[in-house]
Amino acid sequence: MQTKGQKTMRDVTVAITEASYSGNKGAAAMLQSSIRQLHDRYGEALKVNLMSVYPADDREQVPFDCVEVVPAGPKQVLFAAFPCAILYKIFRWFPPMRKLLLKQKMLKAYAGTDLMLNEAGVSLVDSRGFVMNVYSYVCSAIPMLMGVPVIKYCQALGTFKKTYNRILAKRQLPKIRRIFARGEITRQNLEGIGITENVVVCADGAFSMEDDPAMAKKVGDLWAGDPFFQGDVVGLSISVVVHHKCQKLGIDYPKVIADFIGELNRQGYKVLLIANAARINSTKPRTNDLPLGDEVYAACGKKDMVRWYHEEMSAEELREHIGRCRFLVASRFHSMIAGLEREVPVMLVGWSHKYKEVLDMFELGEYTADYSGLSRETLMSGFEKLRTDEELIRRKLADHIDEVRESSRENIRLICGDLDRILEENRKK
Repeated sequence: MQTKGQKTMRDVTVAITEASYSGNKGAAAMLQSSIRQLHDRYGEALKVNLMSVYPADDREQVPFDCVEVVPAGPKQVLFAAFPCAILYKIFRWFPPMRKLLLKQKMLKAYAGTDLMLNEAGVSLVDSRGFVMNVYSYVCSAIPMLMGVPVIKYCQALGTFKKTYNRILAKRQLPKIRRIFARGEITRQNLEGIGITENVVVCADGAFSMEDDPAMAKKVGDLWAGDPFFQGDVVGLSISVVVHHKCQKLGIDYPKVIADFIGELNRQGYKVLLIANAARINSTKPRTNDLPLGDEVYAACGKKDMVRWYHEEMSAEELREHIGRCRFLVASRFHSMIAGLEREVPVMLVGWSHKYKEVLDMFELGEYTADYSGLSRETLMSGFEKLRTDEELIRRKLADHIDEVRESSRENIRLICGDLDRILEENRKK
């Protein structure tokens, strides 16, 4: 693989936005999968500009030499890059103004970009609220204003019942070169507002993330050498997002989870607490389940039957842990993906259609629970069904996993086809 700064005769430059290595490890899994597959196709010609919310942390964690991390925090996106992109659209014909505007780092990166991949897990979803949806809209609007084609990598979109969200979607989405809907519910949401021609349904990109042999050995050695992991272990993926949604309904999420763990312990199950979003250098809750994990672990009565690592693990390491569990109870979407990929029976506690539409690919959509009715009793009821149906669930996972992995790989196959056509169009200009 090339070193930073090395040039080739036929560079292929791809920008990626709304994803990072630090924080949400689901986003990291999608990054790993997409960049690895793009590199397999384009080799040393590939350049990637990663528009990062956490540039310092991402520079430390990015494993590819072909990736250049570009600072792209929300304030920079909304109040610097976006206004500059509008001016660039208006004055690009005027060389002095164009030169001045391209001093802005994000615009400078986009100016040399062939294609932008928006790798948001969810976007333009009513339940995310006005600010987050505007932010998502702007992340794609900036390269579009600069004439860079945009593809929405596999993600959940909709519903579009709120007027402002429907306006944003109908204004922008028809201009996206290709939209990868992460499931049938997203496809139906898009069809409901008349967006069909540029839509393809594909499984989540994380299903095609390659394993890391070093992580497999590290986690395998840990499990083999620690008596805690002997016997039945239930993985439990917590989520600060679900926690905040529960707070608005007066539900004490940490207590409910701790009580549920206590019930599992009484039945003889050991519990591995999992933070699928983590920022070890931050105490803020944004994209960070570590403080919540500390709170839940502190409330557990039998700590010898609970294992909690206050660590920021890679996406591959997390998947290795999850794959060794007998069951998984998940509040984080991509911990669910890791469980499904490793054929671990999963029960979901979520807040969006994004969970069910993926479980439906395995005929397992019934194993979801909405956070609004969260309690120790509902969790135990769901877990009892999961345990009772274990053999059936494992059979369905085995029946569908190959086709889901193939659907996941279709994301990059189609993207490479689009990118090849864009490169050819650029050569003809």
